[in-house]
Amino acid sequence: MLVALLALPVGMALARRAPSTDRAAGQDTGAAGGPSVGDPYFPDAGRSGYDVIKYEIAINWDVKSEAMRSTAKITARAGQPLSSFYLDLALQTDNVQVNGRDASFETQGFQNVRIVPVAPITTGSTFEVVVNYSGAPGQISRGEVRPWFSSGEEWTVAGEPESAAWWFPSNDHPSDVALMDISIRVPAGLQAISIGRLESADSGAEADFDTWHWKSRQPVATYLAFLSIGRYQLEQGMVDGRPYVYAVSMQLSAEDRARVLAQLQRSGAVIRVLEQMFGPYPFTEIGGVVPVHRLQFGGLETQTRPVYNAASLLNADYAPVLIAHELAHMWFGDNVTLREWNDIFNNEAYASWAQWGVGERTGRRAANAALNAAYDRTKDEARFWEVTMIDPGADQLFGTVYARGPMALQALRNVIGDHAFFTLARDWSQRPGSRSLEDWMVAAQSHTTVNLKPFFDAWIFATVAPARTAANGFRD
Repeated sequence: MLVALLALPVGMALARRAPSTDRAAGQDTGAAGGPSVGDPYFPDAGRSGYDVIKYEIAINWDVKSEAMRSTAKITARAGQPLSSFYLDLALQTDNVQVNGRDASFETQGFQNVRIVPVAPITTGSTFEVVVNYSGAPGQISRGEVRPWFSSGEEWTVAGEPESAAWWFPSNDHPSDVALMDISIRVPAGLQAISIGRLESADSGAEADFDTWHWKSRQPVATYLAFLSIGRYQLEQGMVDGRPYVYAVSMQLSAEDRARVLAQLQRSGAVIRVLEQMFGPYPFTEIGGVVPVHRLQFGGLETQTRPVYNAASLLNADYAPVLIAHELAHMWFGDNVTLREWNDIFNNEAYASWAQWGVGERTGRRAANAALNAAYDRTKDEARFWEVTMIDPGADQLFGTVYARGPMALQALRNVIGDHAFFTLARDWSQRPGSRSLEDWMVAAQSHTTVNLKPFFDAWIFATVAPARTAANGFRD
């Protein structure tokens, strides 16, 4: 996600965190799945005791009531005996079946749905949960969190770290990724856009309704899925052997739609540059969607099809930077997901550095010049440097990392050299999985004989600006 170009928010320093542990650490290892995965920043996010394999979501959208009646089938594997388990869902749970039998359930707190199957689930077994649910997502908020956007007859749900609970039941944490199969029934004349490949745009069974069917071919973290319903100008085709779908709101003027589509059509060329640095694009589709809403972000790396703020793409200077950032997330954040939310450096540092890397390879400023310029702007801002990369804090999760992160990566590049730097990036990003910042530092050290501990102390852990030395990666 990119909130604003080189935003430099400030915050309080936090202590070094303990090394990352298994995603279920600290949770109940008895017969009940836990109500939390144990994330230190979002302690009520995600659930323990099982891993989701696949979501199959069928949504019936009612335009007049702005509400949905939906069914989700979740296929999961138990990591322990489960006499009960939890799902995240902020909408109303109507009924639940587990392995074909009615199960009892209760909602605890904002989005914790506790489910008790008739028969306990055994360790290692695969089980199916079918949840029928309903409600009006636009009426739900959690404090200031409101990832559902509505503008006339156009509705979008997208957000980080929270958005999934507003439209489907899930294990809502980036450490648990799963395949997704999403169908959305809407009145004829509306489009329903989501992630992955467009399998069909009309089932042909109803004259007055269309069902849009999307399917991911690679696992997805829950916040990387989105849904947008409205009237869109769609452009479809193939680029470099991959199908693309670009969707731009018809509520934008014809001139603005043309300008936005011209920017989206750059995606294939940008991916080719990113592949030079990070290796093959990790997914089978590309695309982008531009709603009419005034989004809270410039762009969000929803998997295979980023959601962009129209105003950002209409800025001719900012648009190339934004597109490079969001598409770089396909490697860093989407293919490799976070172990915990405090590992945000792994996502945003690389996506922000990619802006510099793409610029360097397309005739703009060298990445080292960008490092020096960013450092000169911030070196005397003590409060900026108090926000560490090892533990930025939940309130600064999407702040300093956008500037401090790419500086640290370019400094690392200067210390270990291009070969090691890009080999590390490719080795890290080409292997799917959930990994921590500690894991990344170990991987970085394995690619060089230079002792990186003093470097990491200066760039990842320190609460002051790194000294401008060669050992810290500064070059004229």
